[in-house]
Amino acid sequence: MYVSRIKIIAESSNELAKKVRNSLDELGYFIVDNKEEVQVYFYPIEEIIYRVKKFSTKTPVIIGVTDDGSYVIPLFKENCGGSFIAGMIADLLGSQLILTSRTSQQGVYSIQEFAWINGLEIINREKIDELEKKLLNSGKLKVYSNIDIHTVEGYELTRKEEDADIIIKTDTEEEDKEIDDKKIIMKPLSLVIALSYSKDTPKEAIYYSIISTLKSINILRSTVNFIITSESKNGDKKIQDIAKSFNSTVIYVKEKQPCEPSLDFVNARVILKKTKRAYGVLTCLGVK
Repeated sequence: MYVSRIKIIAESSNELAKKVRNSLDELGYFIVDNKEEVQVYFYPIEEIIYRVKKFSTKTPVIIGVTDDGSYVIPLFKENCGGSFIAGMIADLLGSQLILTSRTSQQGVYSIQEFAWINGLEIINREKIDELEKKLLNSGKLKVYSNIDIHTVEGYELTRKEEDADIIIKTDTEEEDKEIDDKKIIMKPLSLVIALSYSKDTPKEAIYYSIISTLKSINILRSTVNFIITSESKNGDKKIQDIAKSFNSTVIYVKEKQPCEPSLDFVNARVILKKTKRAYGVLTCLGVK
């Protein structure tokens, strides 16, 4: 679901493109030349459409930035991360973000965006269009969840599962068979953060680094399933307290600065690479 492999397409002399490239790299995004999930064009929209030529489900997220950097516009797959990545670019450049999806015009997140910010996987994606029509018509969807979630405009919690449009559960196998087929089912993804820090790093800096890592890709969830750190930190009260704050299980590894290899080892897909955060804390983020 998350997209973080970004290709910048611009003239080599374009200073705005260089700024965006460097800033996204510093946030932990992968700046790539191939196998990209997002294409960011610094060209007029007409030229972008000509360059892309054919749009399909396999086409990556397409974002356009005007020549002077005044406007940033997600042109394709806005609801699949385009709005969030474009919003980040707009913030970096001080640009105006232009969103054109029906949900954004109504001032609400799409169902996919709601899942994104909460770190949720949509099980029955074929129901998205049907429920999104209801969201647009009524202005809200009811959500039943047995975990804490971040609620936003257009999504209202309910205590009754039968009243819900969206059901979020940690166990979605046997129970799904009994659920009305008009409901969307979501389950939480496992968030995994690998981090390293020095002995004199304040606990607050570690906490802030985890929060800023999640916010870098617009995840607003308050829990992290696993924290991976060096075995040299085993017994360190700071990391134990941090783990309690995020309701995390700590995994200790031999690496002094664990990151991508450790995430691979626990079968987590890396979505933000190793990046320096507050007080020199190094973090990377994966999901599974």
